[in-house]
Amino acid sequence: MSTRHADYRRSQSANAADSAAVLISVERLTRLKQIVKGTFLPSALPEIADCLASDAGQIDYRLSGNIESDQSARRQLRVQCIISGWFDVLDAVTLVPSRFELDIKSRLVLVSSDDDLPPLEDEADDEDFIVCGQDFDIKAHVQEEILLALPTTTPRQDAHAGAALPKTLRRTLASGDATLSKQVRESPFAKLRTLKGTSKNSKF
Repeated sequence: MSTRHADYRRSQSANAADSAAVLISVERLTRLKQIVKGTFLPSALPEIADCLASDAGQIDYRLSGNIESDQSARRQLRVQCIISGWFDVLDAVTLVPSRFELDIKSRLVLVSSDDDLPPLEDEADDEDFIVCGQDFDIKAHVQEEILLALPTTTPRQDAHAGAALPKTLRRTLASGDATLSKQVRESPFAKLRTLKGTSKNSKF
């Protein structure tokens, strides 16, 4: 997995818009094997606010620190990150609100500088190395994890419902035909799940 170069020390000089940064001592988190839990409102995360279709939702996080030794007996500061919850985004096809569920689990190795990053071929597939200062910015990291999880096709708030649809389908939505409107608004991913469920229940 490619290494993420994120210097969380910059959060100490954050401007007023980022003044709600949540910082925790890396040394305490890892050496004392702390477990840190909390909740963010989606709208409180400026990096994803432009993707939200409403103010509804909740984002829960859980961080657990630890210190382990690698194969060379070097001390590694490790953090396990779990993010769950949901918020509303615009459907990439129909541009109507759709619930986006979060189920993110990651294993992090914190290093103090780029010089401490290992060669890519030495990295495990299930962990990420990130450059971090003395304090770990929980808010910044939660935002980054969510941004990586969001589909790249997620529309922004200035998208207009129905604008990406063919004219005939836009007329269908405008006509108020409940059955057809439901079919048009249904996410293609939801349709795929339905087809998979049908095939599982079929008997041959």
